[in-house]
Amino acid sequence: MLGKILNSIFSGERTSDLVMHSDYAPEICVARLVDALDIDDRTLFSFSGYRGEKPILGRVSGIQFRLHKRRYWRNDFAPVLYGRLIPEMRGTRIEAYWGIQSWTRTFMRVWIALAILIGAPMFVAVLYQLIAGPPAASKDSYVGLIVPPALILWGFILPKLGSALGYHERKYLVDFLQQTLIAGRVADVADNAGWRSSLE
Repeated sequence: MLGKILNSIFSGERTSDLVMHSDYAPEICVARLVDALDIDDRTLFSFSGYRGEKPILGRVSGIQFRLHKRRYWRNDFAPVLYGRLIPEMRGTRIEAYWGIQSWTRTFMRVWIALAILIGAPMFVAVLYQLIAGPPAASKDSYVGLIVPPALILWGFILPKLGSALGYHERKYLVDFLQQTLIAGRVADVADNAGWRSSLE
């Protein structure tokens, strides 16, 4: 049961959130993307934590790409755009979805799993003592009631907060993709089959 809950958090097949069309062939789209971004290799000798100076960071592998904005402050839950370039009769179909870095997803799974496995028994034990025994309520009892649910709740609130702080980065990345690939939006997002990028 716990495994199913954790697997449903920050994972699973993704339905495309964004679909575009470019008149360029896929190989030209790949070349233009590679030329317009810096590879997201970490370094200690940069204020952003990544090599290079271009405002967009990411990686291209085959027909798949990963894009995120260079920033000079820490937000591990900022949006990352994962996409793929599919040949169409007249150009390229670009399908993409929003996610977060894979190590951040792993950390949050561990956080929530530990919060549930350790916090839930503690919460139940303190609650049982308060209900069954004579009311010898202390500060420790109330800490046992408040902290475990708060840690679990924080595991769900923190990603939402980080995503909200990176809201404007989404528009920036979409504009970058449209301008770099000379691409226009396509309306049939809902009909896309689920898929998951190998660059996550």
